[in-house]
Amino acid sequence: MPPEVWAVKLADRITNLQPQPPHWNKERKIKYREEARLILSELKGGNEFLARRLEGKIGEYGRI
Repeated sequence: MPPEVWAVKLADRITNLQPQPPHWNKERKIKYREEARLILSELKGGNEFLARRLEGKIGEYGRI
């Protein structure tokens, strides 16, 4: 896929890394964070700025 598509996916996950729904259990939260890490590792070449933002959001998400 073109880097522009990767950038959209990175931006999407950044937006979705908000506080989790109250009904999510710990396992679901961990899985979602791991999915975000996978997206970052696979698509970070799509947009350097968004990759850094996603990396920061993943760090914040772990503290929620």
